Amino acid sequence: MEEMIVTCTSIGVYEHALTRGNKYKVINQENAKYRIKGDHGKRVWINQAYFDLGEVFVLQMMDWKFDDDILSWNIIEVTIVFNDGSSRWCNMTTPEKLVEHFKNPMTHPLGLFMDKLIIMKTLEKDDVEQTLRYLDSQGELEKATRPLNLEELDEDKDFA
Repeated sequence: MEEMIVTCTSIGVYEHALTRGNKYKVINQENAKYRIKGDHGKRVWINQAYFDLGEVFVLQMMDWKFDDDILSWNIIEVTIVFNDGSSRWCNMTTPEKLVEHFKNPMTHPLGLFMDKLIIMKTLEKDDVEQTLRYLDSQGELEKATRPLNLEELDEDKDFA
């Protein structure tokens, strides 16, 4: 078998064996699976859906920040910076903050549709970090966010 390299695009349930963005040498392949040597040093069979063929660039989160004060707003904008220098944004809230949003008698319209809304258990920094890292490891963070032009950001909202 000619040497084949694949790039991990999602770790799925293989957190112990895969790192998103890492390249792996294919030892064997059959039944839509690759046999690779995982990060844990063992050979494993993993479905080809978790990889792109060849050494390809994988967009990954580098940093993120809240754009709004989480104590003042019910729906918070978050900016995320990726390894290609691009930025994307999404909205975050909690179930409790949604209830507060609709308690306001001035809320209009009476319903809400928000594309790219992530509902969190809490907006604690560690919880948000863990959630964003999880979405990134699954290859879902790009789908959960919208592109952002960095030039539109206020200069006083620099990343910490």
